Amino acid sequence: MRFFGFLLTLFIFLIGCKEEETGFTSLIGEWKYTTPDEKIEITFDIVGGGTELLTIKNHTIKIDGSEGNANIQFSNVTETSIDLIRINANDAGLIYPYNIAFNNLSASPDFTIIEVESASYTYPWPNTITLDDIQIVRR
Repeated sequence: MRFFGFLLTLFIFLIGCKEEETGFTSLIGEWKYTTPDEKIEITFDIVGGGTELLTIKNHTIKIDGSEGNANIQFSNVTETSIDLIRINANDAGLIYPYNIAFNNLSASPDFTIIEVESASYTYPWPNTITLDDIQIVRR
């Protein structure tokens, strides 16, 4: 009976010591942002890490529901912050070069949200709209 009690105690102890998921530890991952009026939607991936420099790839832009070719500019991408991301629609099918720009981006403590200090986008052409309280979320 003692041996059974010992095994039960050991089992309970091992279950209690189960490793918890650590969650995200950097900005590396897939991201999405849609403007409050839902006119512009962007997605992008932050990739790299370790010995590789971080970079942004697989960027897309949708203008009023129509996906178009996109160009991207970015600077100083780290595992916790980014100085600038600018995604520009570079597509004759979208008529105008709509764009969205984010400045001074930083990770939330759990790395599930990118907080943005300032941002603006162009829609409808040529109006530029300033954004407040911007959060880019993981996809």
